[in-house]
Amino acid sequence: MSKLLMSAAAVMMLAAPAFAEEMKCDVPDQTTWMSQDDLTAMYVEQGYDVKNIKIDEGCYEIYGLDANGERVEIYVDPVTGEPVDAMSEEGSDS
Repeated sequence: MSKLLMSAAAVMMLAAPAFAEEMKCDVPDQTTWMSQDDLTAMYVEQGYDVKNIKIDEGCYEIYGLDANGERVEIYVDPVTGEPVDAMSEEGSDS
């Protein structure tokens, strides 16, 4: 049983850096980025209350509330506006 747990832990440790790299957006040319106003409109249309948008590691980072009123932090691709990663108020990945 402990060998199984050790194997599972090893797999998770190896996968963590790969997941962290997936979160980063690699779009250096900001002229191709969606405007923050368009991004806000896109997420408001989906039911979010967008409070703030920052740039972090090449991604847009949206802070706001979801349709249930829970705080969210969403990393999105700056060109498409598609989510790359999201965190809820409790800090769990979505």
